[in-house]
Amino acid sequence: MKKILLATTVLVGTAGFAAAEVTLSGDARMGIVDNGVDPVAFSSRARVTFSMSGETDGGLSFGASFRADNAGTNGTDGDGAANGRDGSVFISGAFGKLSMGDVDGAAQMATGHVAGVGYTGNGDLNESTFIAAGDADTDPTALYEYSTGAFTGYASVTNPGAGGDEAYAVGGKYSTDAFTVGLGYEDNGTITHVVVKGSATFSGVTVQALYGQADLGATKEDQYAVSASYSMDALGITAFYTNDDDLGNTAGYAEAYGVGASYDLGGGASVAGGVSKNQTTDVTRYDLGVNFSF
Repeated sequence: MKKILLATTVLVGTAGFAAAEVTLSGDARMGIVDNGVDPVAFSSRARVTFSMSGETDGGLSFGASFRADNAGTNGTDGDGAANGRDGSVFISGAFGKLSMGDVDGAAQMATGHVAGVGYTGNGDLNESTFIAAGDADTDPTALYEYSTGAFTGYASVTNPGAGGDEAYAVGGKYSTDAFTVGLGYEDNGTITHVVVKGSATFSGVTVQALYGQADLGATKEDQYAVSASYSMDALGITAFYTNDDDLGNTAGYAEAYGVGASYDLGGGASVAGGVSKNQTTDVTRYDLGVNFSF
């Protein structure tokens, strides 16, 4: 993604800062969507992201980022980046990296979702369920991560002032050029969740598979997901299948599958589209459009 340097400030002396800078980046899209319920509609948006970074004289790095549409009281949760519900802030050094704000929980950082389809995400039916990911009620979430060699470890806790919805998580992943394996554990005081995910790339094909089991006390529920993506030059093709019966899910996408393709036009532009079906509700949706990055 291209970035435009707004300002660089160099402070000399005993101020405690070595340098700081603010950069702008952005993304946009336009196309058509059919959510399977409403009539086919146009879909477009444009967003700008502010990224700030700096370094102390002692070598500590720090920074923050937020989207313009989430700034202050314009955030989707009512108080946006001004109160940690959107955007994030971090400090890092030899000790690792500590982030706070709208960040993912440790289990999700260690594993993540399988690949999705469409130029809008097409309903994000590829996504699995996590109980300590941070959301409107539990942000700002605190996330710690430390890397050594091919291994990265994570630990997180949601906002202790979240009205009894606090959740703790730990996770780790081991990554090489050919494969990645991740494991995570979450606990919100009512539900515990163990999730594992692996991915491998060979001959232009990337396969990802996830399995999670939640202990709700009286019952145990499972979720699993798999995706395969193939890339050749500018062309990419992806298919996924998910069965998200985890954590007493009632979101209406317990079982879903989809297929999509994209073509890189160069210069930050790409054409993408996808079709997905919610098998549980028997709703099929599709989208097609152009994505831009700046």
